[in-house]
Amino acid sequence: MNSFGLIYQYEPAVGKNQLREGRSPCKAKKSPRTAWQLRSFAFGLIALSLGGITGPLTPALRLEAEYRARQAVKAIQARQAKQEKPLPKSVPVVFNPLQTPDGASISPASRDFGLVIPKIGINTAVIPAVNPTDPGQYLSALKKGVAHASTSYFPDEDGTVYLFSHSTNYDWFVSDLNAVFYLLKNLAEGDLIVVYYKGSQYTYRLREKRVVAPTETSYLIPQKGAKTLILQTCWPPGSTTERLLLFADFVEQQSQSV
Repeated sequence: MNSFGLIYQYEPAVGKNQLREGRSPCKAKKSPRTAWQLRSFAFGLIALSLGGITGPLTPALRLEAEYRARQAVKAIQARQAKQEKPLPKSVPVVFNPLQTPDGASISPASRDFGLVIPKIGINTAVIPAVNPTDPGQYLSALKKGVAHASTSYFPDEDGTVYLFSHSTNYDWFVSDLNAVFYLLKNLAEGDLIVVYYKGSQYTYRLREKRVVAPTETSYLIPQKGAKTLILQTCWPPGSTTERLLLFADFVEQQSQSV
């Protein structure tokens, strides 16, 4: 008789529920609680990674969103103004640059020395006579906001007023305090800029934007004979690679407070 050498392997009895579910009877079932914990852990890791990416961008996105909202309100008001009946020629039109897009009056943060740019929501005090060649002095001033270069003139003098501030404090984060000039990039030719000094209001109109190298410091040299305004910040925002300069021409002075 030939022997086939068969080896028999006996499996344990299979329960009806296991056969119905189509799973191996020898494999232990993973508890629902363990599966839920694993899923929660996985979702938590995903949420943390997304937060790490989007979190630092939140302040910048908020500033951009606020700017877009102001522009939308301004556009709606412009359309409504076109539909309204124009005033008779005998009624004078009062020039008031200190207005929000919805028509509300803007109260300057400082009447001693302040800067207001209605289009981008800037309303801040200015630190006077800051030495732009002394890092210890100007870095301390920029933590508070906008600085006035001591090498330039004051608004009540016949010369160029030079103001500078941060666009961001780090390349990945926009701070509410010292990123005052973050939205300067959104200004366009013709936009109004208001400087308050010793109770008087000085209005300028933006003429030009220019990106220059950090080594171009000739603009800091006192320029007498023309009442102009220069705003400076780092470019691109958060970088010290270049400088963004905005040149504005004097429009008018109002001695009475608004």
